[in-house]
Amino acid sequence: MAAEVPDIDPDGQTTALWWIGALHEDAEAMRQLAASPKPLIRRSVARAPRLPTDVVAALARDQDRVVRLFLAESCDDAPPEMLLEVAGWWDGSLSFPGRPHNHPNFPREGLLRYLADPNPRLRALALDDPASTSALVEQFGYDPDPIVRSAAGQDQRLSPGSLRRLAADTDQGVRRRAWLNPSIPPDALVTLLLDAHSAEHAARNPVIPATVMRRMVALGRLQSATETS
Repeated sequence: MAAEVPDIDPDGQTTALWWIGALHEDAEAMRQLAASPKPLIRRSVARAPRLPTDVVAALARDQDRVVRLFLAESCDDAPPEMLLEVAGWWDGSLSFPGRPHNHPNFPREGLLRYLADPNPRLRALALDDPASTSALVEQFGYDPDPIVRSAAGQDQRLSPGSLRRLAADTDQGVRRRAWLNPSIPPDALVTLLLDAHSAEHAARNPVIPATVMRRMVALGRLQSATETS
């Protein structure tokens, strides 16, 4: 069973309080505000694009995990070890897609140490290690947790046979990751495009030529117009 994402409730505030945002470039103000006993104040400081080293260190150890999350999403100075910690319980958001994984400080080397980790989010990170192999991708394609299978399903090193299997996985998230993999066999992609249940997502596969995508859009508009007339 997939590990649950911890509930994050930043009091309805996902951006910095306006007056703190106006002070983001004031290092001394950030130092003072980062020591506030109020989480919302510290969260607003964590939204700063850049922060002094001592402020970053303090916020990276903050007991309020939303502070650490906001630091991972917004601050270019967020430390690697904290980014890994956040990656262990956060899948990312629409507001900050890819974070913390695509943060410039996110570590890549040494992630193979997580390949047997009981936390599926950390286990999946092993595929990002430069030393990971296609054999590991294949192994993860059979992992009991859908988080790990999803990571394997989007990896272009996955074999065609495994991609076909994951494209029909029991977990919807795993299936959709496989549908978007550019390495999916052409015949399997065509089958997905002809199925009403998978066509919308499979159509986003980047391997589909632009001319074909334009034709698909035109046909979709024609069908829609016919159905409404």
